Amino acid sequence: MNCRAAFAVVLATALVVGAVVVAMDWSTAAMHDPARTLLLGPRESFVAARGPYPPVFGVWELVLFLGAGTAFVAAGFIAWRARPREWTGPLIIVAGLLWLLGGLRRSSDPALFTIAAVVTNLYLPVLIQVLLGFPTGRLRYRWERWFVGACWVLATVGVAAEWMFFDPRAVATTHPSTSVNLLLVHHDPTIATVVQLTVGGLAAVCGLVVTVVIARRWRVGSPAYRSAFLPLGAAGLVAIVVTVGILASAVRFPGSQHAWLLELRYPTSAVLPVAVAFGVIRYQLARVAVGSAVTAIGSAPPAGAFVTALRRAVRDPTLALWTYAAEHECFVDAEGRRRALPVPGGPQSATVLERGGVPVGALVFDTALPAADPELLAAVRAAAALALEHDRLRADLQEQLGEVRRSRERLATAADTARRRVERDLHDGAQQRLVAAAILLGRARRAGDITTRDTLLAEGVGELDTALAELREFARGVFPPMLAARGLPAALDSLAQRAVLPVRVTGEPASRPPAVIEAAAYFVAAEAVTNATRYADARTIQIRCETDDDELRLCVVDDGCGGAVVSPGGGLDGLADRVAALGGTFELHSPPGAGTTVTATFPLRSVTA
Repeated sequence: MNCRAAFAVVLATALVVGAVVVAMDWSTAAMHDPARTLLLGPRESFVAARGPYPPVFGVWELVLFLGAGTAFVAAGFIAWRARPREWTGPLIIVAGLLWLLGGLRRSSDPALFTIAAVVTNLYLPVLIQVLLGFPTGRLRYRWERWFVGACWVLATVGVAAEWMFFDPRAVATTHPSTSVNLLLVHHDPTIATVVQLTVGGLAAVCGLVVTVVIARRWRVGSPAYRSAFLPLGAAGLVAIVVTVGILASAVRFPGSQHAWLLELRYPTSAVLPVAVAFGVIRYQLARVAVGSAVTAIGSAPPAGAFVTALRRAVRDPTLALWTYAAEHECFVDAEGRRRALPVPGGPQSATVLERGGVPVGALVFDTALPAADPELLAAVRAAAALALEHDRLRADLQEQLGEVRRSRERLATAADTARRRVERDLHDGAQQRLVAAAILLGRARRAGDITTRDTLLAEGVGELDTALAELREFARGVFPPMLAARGLPAALDSLAQRAVLPVRVTGEPASRPPAVIEAAAYFVAAEAVTNATRYADARTIQIRCETDDDELRLCVVDDGCGGAVVSPGGGLDGLADRVAALGGTFELHSPPGAGTTVTATFPLRSVTA
């Protein structure tokens, strides 16, 4: 409902109420005039005038009448605002305005009196449509449309026919009527009685039909439908019973003429808007309950407290949330049993929950729920999708935590392997050279002649030079001095110069990355160049290194045979773990016969030097 529609409703209500108050005739004769009794037909009003409850109008009755009509409009306004796509709210507003128009019957103006006398019961067909078309206000079956149309004819043509043969001024009562009936054709008490009894009997039949339909729908309805329909249905039945009772008094049905029956006109009619307001409030509380159910997502899986809270919120004990098992291409319940979606037209319906066009679950609910509370169902659907997404994220997080643990284990294993390799390389290389130098120096110290000593010293110095060269080369492989001194571009150029194959280095970081990023990127490039040289049968290699404000991207491309894979415990696997430990991504693209591309991307903002 937009502001313009709301203003129109308020303005129309104010105009009708103002017209009723202004047109009111407060003279003594008008206050006791039976023909001006509100909400009653001509025969019922004069029966009431003959006792035992003479209709004497007063300020209190006017307040009750206007209050009930305004309550209709207010309830319709609330319902329309809560559910703008349904007809229930506008219909109740129309019923309230028609109710208020009936107040013009207290006017002494013949035209206003006659119009109000005809529209006295026009609000009833509108309420009948609300009851039969619950919860949307739309009539679903042809017989319902015919029936409501017949009620409109009865409330207009039938009531007009009653007044065509009834002149209230010609009826002898304690307080004679002064009302002028402009519909009067000929005053004939016999014809008037027959017409009025016929209209009253048909009205009773209409009330009985509505009662039977409501009772049947209640009996066969689902728990969700009963829960939604209970307030309005109960109020409608009370109003129908009281209306039928008042009509029974018009025909002097035995036991029907009681003073308290007429006094129930306004309170029983006001029950209907109260029921509508109660239903809307309960709907809002249900939305709050759905929101409370969402808070249970973090403490229980979808099969736990969350689903239980949803069932309470929508009053549907059959509601269930299934997940989609992609490996089996079917839905499974909380116990892991395979489930098939309900067939259309059955007691249950289902809506498939998707993410990116791929099914992730299904919400199964009572068929009456979409019609009873479409907005509430939409909220439940959104909450269920959120629950499944939360469950998926939790599973992904568990998988990532497991991968982190496995990555740490691989890093620890790689570190142990690297330490053993360092130990072996030092033992087999520089250590052996140093041992040999020590032996030669010892022999030189024990040598008797100068020539032998000089020869041994020269050999020892040679061993020391060789050991020093091997240590420098070894240290360069562990962490090249060029990287620490001049940064990643210079280290990559040095790597290209030492490589066996032609290596082309392109790109340059806009600013120097943190040291840990530089080291990781260098070792990715070194491992990729080594693999291309040893295994790929490549002819050329290209290294691209680029940065922007957020990340550093290193790409090593060779034109070898391809077919490389990341093997557990291999060099590429260790590099992938090293990149992941810094929050980056490692990608390997190596189709057979089409070369290999190794790409490592490192975030710069989340890493400090």
